[in-house]
Amino acid sequence: MMRMTRNFSWLLIPIIVLGCNRREAMRTVGRSPTPNSDARIFVIGDWGREGKHLQRELGLTMGEWAAKLQPQWIISTGDNFYPDGVTSVNDPHWRKSFTEVYDHKALQIPWYSVLGNHDIRGNVLAQAEYNKINPIWNLPAAYYHQTMTAGDDSILFVFLDTNPFDIPYYSSATYGKYVQKQDTTAQKEWLDSILSVSPHRWKVVVGHHPMYTVGQRADNHNHVRASLEYVLESHGVDIYLAGHEHDIQYQQPSKVHHFVSGAGSALRALKYPDRATYAESVNAFLVMDFAGDKVYCAFINVNGEIIYRVELSKE
Repeated sequence: MMRMTRNFSWLLIPIIVLGCNRREAMRTVGRSPTPNSDARIFVIGDWGREGKHLQRELGLTMGEWAAKLQPQWIISTGDNFYPDGVTSVNDPHWRKSFTEVYDHKALQIPWYSVLGNHDIRGNVLAQAEYNKINPIWNLPAAYYHQTMTAGDDSILFVFLDTNPFDIPYYSSATYGKYVQKQDTTAQKEWLDSILSVSPHRWKVVVGHHPMYTVGQRADNHNHVRASLEYVLESHGVDIYLAGHEHDIQYQQPSKVHHFVSGAGSALRALKYPDRATYAESVNAFLVMDFAGDKVYCAFINVNGEIIYRVELSKE
C-alpha cells in the first residue's frame, strides 16, 4: 500500500508567477522538480488537434524540459487524434498532430499510448501499425503491458482499453460499433493474471477514462470504476493514470493514487474543483520520477512552470 506524504524539503524550485511572458517563465526549465530519479516518465493526454488549443506550445515546453530531464518514456492517456482518430498510417494527422508538434529531439523516445474514445472512431489498427513507420510510437494492441527498470527495482505499466467498460457506449451510434466487438471479460481476466504474478516494486495502470473526477463528467455514473477498481486495489496497484477530462487532477480516494493528465490541447472547466486534492483546467503535462520507495510527481504548465508537486511513498 502507498500513502501520500508531504516532505517539503524537495520543493525548492521557485514558481514563476502566472501571467509572465514565455521567456521569463522558461527560466525554470531544466531545474528538476524532484531530488533524484531511478526512472522518469512524462504523461500527457487528449492532445491531437494539429497543434491547436496550445498543443504546439505545450509540445515546445515538453521538449525543453525533456532536454534537461531526459525521461525514458512518454505515456499518452488517449484521445491521440481528434475528432475521429486516424484513417491509416499515412493519415496527415500523424504529421500535423504528432511528428510536427512533438518534434524536439528530446521527445524522440518511446511513446506508449492507450486508445481514447475519439481514437476508436477511426482506424484503430492504424494506430497499432504506425510503429512500423515511426518506431517511437507504441500501441501494439488494445491492451498490453511493459516493464521499466528503476535502479535495483522495476515498474510494471499496464495499458488498458477502457472504452468497452463505459456502458453507454454500447447504445451510441458513434462508439457502439467498436465496443460491441470487445470482450471485457477477457480483458479483466488478462489484467488479473498480469497483476497477480507481478514481482515489480511499482504497479501503474493506464486507461483513458478516469475512475475519479471533479471535471465535467463528475456526476455521471462511473462504469469504468465499477468494473475495474476492485481489481486494481486487490492486486496492490499504486497509481492509475487517465485522461478524458480535459484538465489535470490528483486524488487518493482509497489505496490507489489517481492522476488525470488530459490537458494536452483543448480544455474544459472543472465542475467541483474543491473536491479533489488538486485540480486545475490548464494546459499541462505530468512528470513522474521513481526513486526507491518514493514517486515524485509534478504537473508542469504550458509556460514551463511547476504548478503542483506531490510525493508518494510506500508504507
